[in-house]
Amino acid sequence: MSKDSVKSDVQKHAATDVHPAAKPFLFLGSEKFKRNFFLFPLGGIIITTLIGVLYPLKHPAPWDVIPGSWAVFGFLSYSFIVFMARPLFKLLSRDESYYGEGGLPDPFVSAEGHDGSDHEEDRP
Repeated sequence: MSKDSVKSDVQKHAATDVHPAAKPFLFLGSEKFKRNFFLFPLGGIIITTLIGVLYPLKHPAPWDVIPGSWAVFGFLSYSFIVFMARPLFKLLSRDESYYGEGGLPDPFVSAEGHDGSDHEEDRP
């Protein structure tokens, strides 16, 4: 299968099976965008560092003497959150049967098996 046929298949799929509001964002799935995505946060770090150097704070914190310290702080915070995802998941997750299988015993309160009628005369 050639690259052109794959590209045409993607374009056909994009034209037929995608919600109209999603069409402007289809470029996010391209290989070129995925390969170069790291440039976006890198550019943000460079821009915020330059702004911090060009417009210094009136009352800087002790660590603000290092240019780009907030960018480093943000990167370390983000990394901490990413690395803590697995331990937090293990700590906070529950089994599928944690809340029980049968639902509530009262059919007027339980959502399972409810036929949608909510008449007052049906209640005891």
